[in-house]
Amino acid sequence: MYRVPIFLAFMVIGQAEAAEPVSERDVVFASPDKTDLQLDFVRPAGDGPFPLIVFVHGGGWQIGSRAEYREAQTGFAKFGFASATVQYRFAPKHRFPAQLDDVTAAIRFMADAKKRFRIDPERIGLMGGSAGGHLSLLAGFTDIPGCKILAVVNVAGPTDLRTFQSDASGDAALKGALKRDSAGLLEDLLGSKDREAKVYATASPVVQIRKGGPAILSLHGTADNLVPLSQAESFHVALKKAGITQRLKTVKGGGHDFAAWPEKERTAALLDVFAFFKEHLKAD
Repeated sequence: MYRVPIFLAFMVIGQAEAAEPVSERDVVFASPDKTDLQLDFVRPAGDGPFPLIVFVHGGGWQIGSRAEYREAQTGFAKFGFASATVQYRFAPKHRFPAQLDDVTAAIRFMADAKKRFRIDPERIGLMGGSAGGHLSLLAGFTDIPGCKILAVVNVAGPTDLRTFQSDASGDAALKGALKRDSAGLLEDLLGSKDREAKVYATASPVVQIRKGGPAILSLHGTADNLVPLSQAESFHVALKKAGITQRLKTVKGGGHDFAAWPEKERTAALLDVFAFFKEHLKAD
């Protein structure tokens, strides 16, 4: 669950001809606990309104930076998407649902200022990896006044915290990076070791699935030792039962780190992400 770098290098699918994107960095969108939370916003040149993609970084809910997706923002802007990378409060100082509240607050902030940002709040997508994927899924199934989330891309995020457990090598990697194994990260995030506690269900995207929810694309490596593939598989079974438009793309031998996937598979996954948002957010 450490940071998963996802560099959307769009030169691999061809660079669209367009004017330089318009950027706003370090925009304060909320100040919970007297702590300023910031987002970085990028949009294409022009009047819009543009569909909006919100990127949520990973890091075990404890570390990470919104800068993880800056390269992705530039790439998406070239193809007609506005985007924002958002900051959120970290566990264990801040327990769930602080992280989800921060992501949804950022979305509300931009929707309320839609003329400033030249976005269409009726065409919103989310994308995140690992913990960021988990938060993106939860936000996707959250009712946000004045907004419509149409699509979510989840890269190896846990979907059922009641059963989530890294394997032995994954827990060892987590301890090396964060000094906590997967169970410890959940305890830090949720404030309880009890998997039967209500908060574990509340914080599990699989429990929050509802009819009419956003389309979901999940990317997951078959050799992920931090978030087992079974998390994605069971989640997509539940999505299908609920009638949600969904697709699970697996990469044979791929681990938790998207950037370490074989180049061919990684490029194919990026093409799928772009096509998915293009279809469901109806970008020009």
